[in-house]
Amino acid sequence: MVTIFHLVFELIKISILSCIYAFLVLIAFKIIARYRTNSWFDRVSKRKFRLWFLSGLFISIGLFFFMFSYYGDHGLGDDARVPIGHWRAIQEVDARQAYIQDEGPINLIEIDKFIITDKYVYGLTGGENENYEGGYFVYDLVNNKVKTFMQEKEFIYYLAANKLETRPTYKNFNYYYKEYWDDWKFWVLP
Repeated sequence: MVTIFHLVFELIKISILSCIYAFLVLIAFKIIARYRTNSWFDRVSKRKFRLWFLSGLFISIGLFFFMFSYYGDHGLGDDARVPIGHWRAIQEVDARQAYIQDEGPINLIEIDKFIITDKYVYGLTGGENENYEGGYFVYDLVNNKVKTFMQEKEFIYYLAANKLETRPTYKNFNYYYKEYWDDWKFWVLP
């Protein structure tokens, strides 16, 4: 039910954004037509409503498809998502359980606090899970593989061998979600 409400909210947001962007397109066409009389911009800008409506329609369709793309999908309802590179993402359910998926035998691993780099995500696992053992993980984004560690010593050795920071300040999912989706993206994208 929450997903449906969020989808309806996003559709309303897309319609408002497309109206605003279509108005900006109309203004841009008018400005260009003022300096380039008898041009295509001049002819198109004379039909204001048609220009506004069609540009709004195409913009809303583009925003709708962007909302479900790799870079635009931030989850619906109680599901949240952050892209982390290499066409991978970290997801969270019910605002409390963050997880990653890989193609290996683990398939799904719950994570608590972590660091995101260009090629790796690493940190502390969260909760109890029958699919893996260990309190530490390293997610290789390039190969889409997760390696878990039982002991911190093995984990730190692996980080050092891969030239990763061994004593970072780990962040939770909410930190990365706000870092990726807040500010201007919240206001100008669905």
